[in-house]
Amino acid sequence: MSERNVTISGSGRIEGGTYGTVKIAGSGRVVGDLTAEEFKAAGSAKVEGNLRAQKFEAAGSFKCEGDLVVDEGEAAGSCKVVGRIKAKELKLAGSVHAKSISGGYFRAGGALTVEENVEVETFRIIGAFEIGGLLSADRVEVELEGRARAREIGGEKILVRAGQRSLGGLITTALSLLFGQSSTKELSAEVIEGDEVELEATQAKLVRGGKVKIGPGCRIERVEYTESLEVAPGAVVKEEVKG
Repeated sequence: MSERNVTISGSGRIEGGTYGTVKIAGSGRVVGDLTAEEFKAAGSAKVEGNLRAQKFEAAGSFKCEGDLVVDEGEAAGSCKVVGRIKAKELKLAGSVHAKSISGGYFRAGGALTVEENVEVETFRIIGAFEIGGLLSADRVEVELEGRARAREIGGEKILVRAGQRSLGGLITTALSLLFGQSSTKELSAEVIEGDEVELEATQAKLVRGGKVKIGPGCRIERVEYTESLEVAPGAVVKEEVKG
């Protein structure tokens, strides 16, 4: 990879290409596709194309008009990717928008909006989300701090809890802007399927699993299970089927 390094301090732009390290402090724009060993941005950064980087860090406002492909990535603030996100490890905080997300480990705190599918090995989030398609991961851990929705959720172990904390500052603002001012903490999905499924504050048409626990605040139309089913007092399960 090229050893060319470039730094934008204040306001500026660079042409796309292959670089070693790219640093933006202030307001910076990249014209075209960018490949870098390391990309760091603080302030306002925009990539008018695809971004590929071994290491990615962004704080403030970041927008990529193509795909974002990284080995390790962290972003805090507003992160919008018009295309797809592919990452071996990605940690996000604040407001995140992407067409789809795939990869290994994914952790988010705040408001996540994905137009299509999320397919990762581990999915952890504290906050709220809107996923237009499938959420698939070996392990799914959700702590609800607002409304969350996916068409289908699948994995080996699925754990959904109604959050007990009060998130402040940037995360609260992001949740309010994207999902409204409602304090309701609820997950809704058509189908939830896993080997082990533990749910709270969830509304679903069908829950299917081996070991299933339906906790407080749940309204489930049908549960299909093969090993065990526990239903908390006050939770609603209209139909139970042991297979």
